[in-house]
Amino acid sequence: MLFITEGYSQTTPPVTAATTSPITPPAIVKTNDPNNLTRPSDDLGLPEVDAYVTNCYNVYDQTNQLSTQLNAIEQQVIVTKKVNMDNNGIEKQLTTFNLQLTTLNTNGQALVASSSDMSANVTKDLKGHPFKIPSALIRVRNSTKAVKLSLKNIHTMLTVTMVNINHRLHPLSAADSAKSKSDSSARGLANIGKTMKTAISITGIGFSSFNSLSTEINNMSGIKSINKKFNSSGTSTIDVVHYGTTDELLNAVLSTCKDIVSEKNVGSSEKGKISLAF
Repeated sequence: MLFITEGYSQTTPPVTAATTSPITPPAIVKTNDPNNLTRPSDDLGLPEVDAYVTNCYNVYDQTNQLSTQLNAIEQQVIVTKKVNMDNNGIEKQLTTFNLQLTTLNTNGQALVASSSDMSANVTKDLKGHPFKIPSALIRVRNSTKAVKLSLKNIHTMLTVTMVNINHRLHPLSAADSAKSKSDSSARGLANIGKTMKTAISITGIGFSSFNSLSTEINNMSGIKSINKKFNSSGTSTIDVVHYGTTDELLNAVLSTCKDIVSEKNVGSSEKGKISLAF
């Protein structure tokens, strides 16, 4: 028997969905973002790999700093009248910039070349802690990506920004400008469009002439990279990654390297292949 007293009940009201507090899931924090190029604040505990990461971000930070400074000089040159411009002071700064950028470029190229070794070291050194490997590999990849971006920036500063500044310091007359354009087209290829690879095979050339030819080709505009191999008793090769077509490359070589090679040395030319005989 249930005794009921007015204003009081022993019955506990049921818990309904309306009175239940919702459970908030924990926030998901992303770590080791593959697109994050911020310098890491901690070490992996792998001395060689940690040194690689540090050196990569040193190149990245220094390149960004030089880019900011060089852009400031460019803006100064643009807004300053020629009569008020300190040409000697600016040229001294450009000489210093050129040296610093060339050094950074050399260091950056070496770091990129060793990136696969760093990834291999991570896998080897952390084989006892496999759960750490993915995040460590991402760190190496991000560091390498930072250097590759720096190398592109360095190339732009050396071939575009500094050239523009020099042109403003030493403006050409109309006649000189026309001659410069003509000489430029004779020295190489336009840096536009996609790149392609052309293999230049050479027979009967001496070592000195081969080195001179490869150096002149490498110094032409529109050349991204070369890989050369000399063979005194057979066929020497110069593999060229370049803008433009193979025919355009051949014409540029004949115009630029006329002291070494001429049309009579051309054996054949087709897409991706040129043969020269001496």
